[in-house]
Amino acid sequence: MMHMSRQARFGAIATLAVLCVSSIAAAGAVLLDIAVLAQHPQPPLSAGWSGVLPGAAMLIPGLLLLWRRPQQPIAWVLSVFGTLWVLDGLASAAVNYAWYFDREAWWAVPAFWFFSRFGSVLLLPLVLLLVLFPDGRLRSGWRAVASWLAIGLGLVMPFAFLFAPARVLSADDPTRAGPLAAFEPELATLPLPDTAWAFLLVASAPCLMAALLFSLAVCVSRRFGATPLEKAQLRWLVWSGLLFIATSTFLFPLLTTSIVDVLLAATIGLVCASIVIAVSRYRLYDIDRLLSWTLVYGALIAAIVAVDVLLVWVVGSAIDDRVPMLLAAVTVTAAFAPLRGRLFGLANRLINGRRGDPYTVVSTLGDKLDQSIDAQAQLENLASAIAEAFASPYVRVTLDRSGDTQLFAEHGMPDSGTVELPIAHSGAEIGRIHMVPGRRPLSSSRDQQLLGDLIRFSLASLRNAELGRELQTIREQLVLAREAERSRLRRELHDGLGPLLGGVKLRLETARNWVDRDPARALEPLDTAIREQSDVIDEIRRIVHDLRPPALDDLGLLRALGQIADRLTGGGLTATVGGALPPDGLSPAVEVAAFRIVSEALTNVSKHAGASSVHASFDFDEHDLHIEVRDNGVGVAADAVSGVGRRSMQERAAELGGILSVTAAEGGGSVVRARLPLAHEVFGSRDAPIWPEPGARNTDPRSQQSSYESRNDV
Repeated sequence: MMHMSRQARFGAIATLAVLCVSSIAAAGAVLLDIAVLAQHPQPPLSAGWSGVLPGAAMLIPGLLLLWRRPQQPIAWVLSVFGTLWVLDGLASAAVNYAWYFDREAWWAVPAFWFFSRFGSVLLLPLVLLLVLFPDGRLRSGWRAVASWLAIGLGLVMPFAFLFAPARVLSADDPTRAGPLAAFEPELATLPLPDTAWAFLLVASAPCLMAALLFSLAVCVSRRFGATPLEKAQLRWLVWSGLLFIATSTFLFPLLTTSIVDVLLAATIGLVCASIVIAVSRYRLYDIDRLLSWTLVYGALIAAIVAVDVLLVWVVGSAIDDRVPMLLAAVTVTAAFAPLRGRLFGLANRLINGRRGDPYTVVSTLGDKLDQSIDAQAQLENLASAIAEAFASPYVRVTLDRSGDTQLFAEHGMPDSGTVELPIAHSGAEIGRIHMVPGRRPLSSSRDQQLLGDLIRFSLASLRNAELGRELQTIREQLVLAREAERSRLRRELHDGLGPLLGGVKLRLETARNWVDRDPARALEPLDTAIREQSDVIDEIRRIVHDLRPPALDDLGLLRALGQIADRLTGGGLTATVGGALPPDGLSPAVEVAAFRIVSEALTNVSKHAGASSVHASFDFDEHDLHIEVRDNGVGVAADAVSGVGRRSMQERAAELGGILSVTAAEGGGSVVRARLPLAHEVFGSRDAPIWPEPGARNTDPRSQQSSYESRNDV
């Protein structure tokens, strides 16, 4: 950890140092160009911008990579040589300025040496990039030989220009004679004949071309055996390197210096752009998002500065008087300011999404949630809000449901570069967010807070929608249950109690008809009516028992079930009931459901299990009543189909928002487990609730931000 921290600190310091040096040098080169080119459009040396442009092209990806990956050799190649290019531009601009305005300036001599001699190393990074890209390492075997050969050939030109005598340089190119005579310092050279130096100068350009060809061959060879992603990363660099070699070989010798400077800057910029594409499009070095938003902001700032300069120049050329010109320039600039603000707002939204205005994000999401009719639509609105807030091209929100089912919504097209973020609610992880990070990383505490607020806000709305759905389900179930109970009572009264009472009535009428004529004969129908009246009483008791067992009111739950266990005991089966109930008692609904479930389970064991013992036990906690009926019978087959009894028990548990399971017991037998909520609120059917039971994946909601940061470096 200390090593990583020290490495990151070193990368930040190096990036800041390179940025400061290159920025100052670029500004100096531009200012000197303005001073010289306005009066002398054909200076003796290349303009300063010809070195600043390729230097900036190298520095943009180089500095970002140096900041994030200071151990990567590609970062140092781009950053160091990009700075050298900018310094070379400053040196040439300084020499041009001294040539026209102050040939005795002390800085003219070192500037000329840097441009005319040390500047010969500035094409070496192209060779290094081709042999090192993309992982920064040289390959083994023949490719290592070719790589070192390319580097050696690329050093021929710097060697020749650094140490060749001034007279040889003048003879090689007569246009150098004037600046050499004015600014060349007296330096010691290697003891080689002039013919050898002349040969090296002539051979330096072909050697450089050979170095580029060897390095290009090494780069192309890396494609063999590479993955599709690595091939895509190499493709752009190979193409741009080939274009640079072709341009410098066939076009540069035929063009003037000013055009060569433009083409050189363009082709070097193209090579760097290929690295940018490999980084941004194919996620090389993990700086793709950082690089993309840097380029967007850089292009926007450059465009705005260009427009500002153009406006001032147009106004200044149209008005000769300085005071009106100044007023007009200020007026035009002020009028352009709102448009500039809109452009920056557009760029900010393109890079950052809507995260900069969290109130609008939450407010817009709230409006959409209010208009949503169900949980699925609200989940889709949440995915859309996250995508817009963080400029993500793809977001998938998944919520876990009981029974291993899920509810999910997507925004955008799937991508292989997704990261996973947890969704926590009430101390449990209930879902996940899979998203492709936008151009700016999702790393600040403010971003984490906004994401957490969106999730909490949406979960509350989803919970309300789910409760509304459950309430509607409860209403429908209540109506259905009421009508079903009415139908049952009507059927039992019509088919059972009605005929019994009708029979009693007939017996009594018969007895009345006989009482005057033959009182002894009237006793027979009266006795039959009395016997049938006992059946009527039994039927009434049965109907009342089905509504609510009287034993619950007379004996309580445990003793009432104990009577059933005593009746079932016998024939080799011992049935017992025990356990503890809440001291405040149970609600009537829970008490009846528990009685029916246990009595049904005991009856099933006595009929089908072939068990010698069965025990029903009760326990409770703060929220639920726990029931367990365990026997030592034949158990439950894996492919057993739920019968009427089991379905009846499960329905009674589900009606109260509870759950029931029937499983095989260890060592033989079966276990019926039920959990019934003690609260009086009824939550309806749990066929597919959004909110799972808190359990395995507990996550502290207060630490959700740290969970995001630890899971994914977005």
